[in-house]
Amino acid sequence: MLKYIIIESKSRIEQYEPMIVSLFSEFIDIKDIDVNDHQIWIYFNHTIDLSLKDIIINLSQDTLVDFRLYESHQYMSKEDLKEQSLFIKEKIAQINFNAYNYLNDRIIMLHFVKMFDHSFKDYVFKKFSFDQMMIETIKTFLEHGQNVGLAAKALYVHRNTLTQRLDKFFQSTGFDVRKFMDGFIIYHLLLTK
Repeated sequence: MLKYIIIESKSRIEQYEPMIVSLFSEFIDIKDIDVNDHQIWIYFNHTIDLSLKDIIINLSQDTLVDFRLYESHQYMSKEDLKEQSLFIKEKIAQINFNAYNYLNDRIIMLHFVKMFDHSFKDYVFKKFSFDQMMIETIKTFLEHGQNVGLAAKALYVHRNTLTQRLDKFFQSTGFDVRKFMDGFIIYHLLLTK
């Protein structure tokens, strides 16, 4: 499992790099760091129990510098991470810096919900982009009001089988269609032509 965070500043971030790396190394086992003009990318391979949103807000308040942070979903391989990070880098650049101080995939998707295209669908669905059975399962589940019993009956599968498919989708994408906002995002992606 690989993850990364991006800490971004309006000004050049090199002057803040030692402080940021020191702060985040307290609770992240950092595997690698990349520094660009305005961004620090920190790579690690574990989950974080702390609220990164609270941390970035406190960091901005303590230093009187505007920062924003993106927290990625988990990836199984470096290739997946590299491929998906290009999409995220492009989308983060399109979002006004002052609009959000904390970003993740859900927030980015909600920001662009009216402008979804195939790139968004491919990013979220990943390996399920061409899996008709999974797409039909998710669509049926959402069209039946996120009701497992009704969706299982419509799909002619056992409730446990449906739950296992939904869990598999959640583990791969980070979007739990049993939650309203995640279901909202995924349904809009399914409607994307």
